[in-house]
Amino acid sequence: MSDYQIGKVVGVAGDEIFVSLLDHEQSTDSEMGVPESMTIHLANGSGPMPVLIGQPGTFVIIALPAGRLLCMVTSVEMREAKTTAAELREVDSAGVFVLDRASRALATIAVGTMDAAGKFERGSDVLPTVNAPVFAVAPELIDEVYSSYAEGDFAIGKLSLVPSQQAKINLDAFLTRHAAILGQTGGGKSWTVASLIQKMCAFQQATIVLFDLHDEYAATFGTYADVISATDLELPYWLMNSEELLGLMVDRSESAAPNQIAKFKELLQAAKENHPENNTLGIKKITIDTPVFFDFDAILSEFRRLDTEKVAGKTTEKQGPLFGQFTRLLMRIDSRLNDKRYDLIFKPKTYSTSASMENLFRRLLGETAGARKRVVVVALRPVPFDVRSSVISLILRCLFDFAYWHHRAHKMHFPIAVFADEAHIYLNDGDPATEAAKHSAERIAKEGRKYGISLTAISQRPREVSATILSQCNSFLCLRISNPDDQSYVKNLLPDSVRGITSMFSTLRRGECILLGDSVMMPTRIKVDQPNPAPISDDASFYKSWNEAPKDVDFAKVLKAWRDQDIVP
Repeated sequence: MSDYQIGKVVGVAGDEIFVSLLDHEQSTDSEMGVPESMTIHLANGSGPMPVLIGQPGTFVIIALPAGRLLCMVTSVEMREAKTTAAELREVDSAGVFVLDRASRALATIAVGTMDAAGKFERGSDVLPTVNAPVFAVAPELIDEVYSSYAEGDFAIGKLSLVPSQQAKINLDAFLTRHAAILGQTGGGKSWTVASLIQKMCAFQQATIVLFDLHDEYAATFGTYADVISATDLELPYWLMNSEELLGLMVDRSESAAPNQIAKFKELLQAAKENHPENNTLGIKKITIDTPVFFDFDAILSEFRRLDTEKVAGKTTEKQGPLFGQFTRLLMRIDSRLNDKRYDLIFKPKTYSTSASMENLFRRLLGETAGARKRVVVVALRPVPFDVRSSVISLILRCLFDFAYWHHRAHKMHFPIAVFADEAHIYLNDGDPATEAAKHSAERIAKEGRKYGISLTAISQRPREVSATILSQCNSFLCLRISNPDDQSYVKNLLPDSVRGITSMFSTLRRGECILLGDSVMMPTRIKVDQPNPAPISDDASFYKSWNEAPKDVDFAKVLKAWRDQDIVP
């Protein structure tokens, strides 16, 4: 631990500690203070090592009565020092001039304490008082602190201010306790997600599901990934539970909704129990939520019969007890059945039996025969917006249920990491159309830790993401955030002791982040390693494109692909 004193404490206010830097003094026996260059040299085994003082994101150590307090620098400023009346009288009597003086000051926030043995612990029960000496921090000490907390040797990049040091994190804490990757457009979110998952692919048993809304990641993970395109995506209706099916069919604001719900549950129960294949599965008790195949058309036929049923009256036929109660429901269902965009739900071709459920889950979890995949990229760009919520909701619920029942059946976890890219679009707090997907994601955020399923929300609009989800995230990887409202929102998500760090969000470079939370011992400014290959997320170059020679646009090809909803490789 360095004994090079650079300053002293001049103020403590709430969670901020203010430090005044000392002027540089050097003698044959000792050295202290900070030169005007703001760079000091600390001795180590290989000779003097330059250390920059005052850079936001770097660290200093403050002496405490029993140990030392490690603090992060959040800002540095130079102030003009006031000349006292006594000094003015003294220089006046001596007949000399008064030169302007300036003092340099740091604003810091406490990160944790170190005992006499050098063991680091987050937080502190005691804050320093004024005049407590402040010391420089050697890079080796920071590396020791990170290494002591990181589980294994998992690093996501390099420390921005000490590029020679790896930024090691506790991967278990990052995933198990959920995480959020936040930053504005162009800040490097896709870069960061790709780099992070590429590093996770080094684990032989990794199971990662990534929702890709813009076809950015199709070629990013190579042979480690299985890309499920919307062209061959099937999530059959029979895999849905009763509430998900009702959400597609019933408008609960209708006066007939109670009759529709009650009758549908009755018919659903009978359809599942009476299907011939289900009688051979050896299921002890089939319920309306048991994931087994049933004949949806048979249920619709019964609804149509009841909706037009006539019964014998005293003299002529009269309307049946449920006559007209299902007209609107049938219209809604027919509109979806006639909409080809819903074929992936209502007209499955591959997964059309209860026995096919195993193959579906093998595909979703990358456990296909002979070629296990560590990443499953669910390409959702071609999926219509009004269908997307149902698809995502079903996938998330199936993953949660699989993790839950795997734990029940085998008494062990099957860890699954879910990455929700562009989460503000389908996990939105204020959009009723995304309610189903948001509800499934919130269940993972609240209960997933117990069963080994993790959620990482990725968004450029943190204010629009479900507050329930973000409140359950214990690690925040924050890239550049310039919008004051978004900065303020993220600030309110963080513990009081580290909220001052949000002032640095707007100065981060592309691909640079501040990671804080349970996955790192202390808030860390990191330059994320460049992914290879990178996702397809580069900005369009207007300058380059507009400087090229004019060429004809194949409008017919574009319009045909648009009309056909084809995915061009």
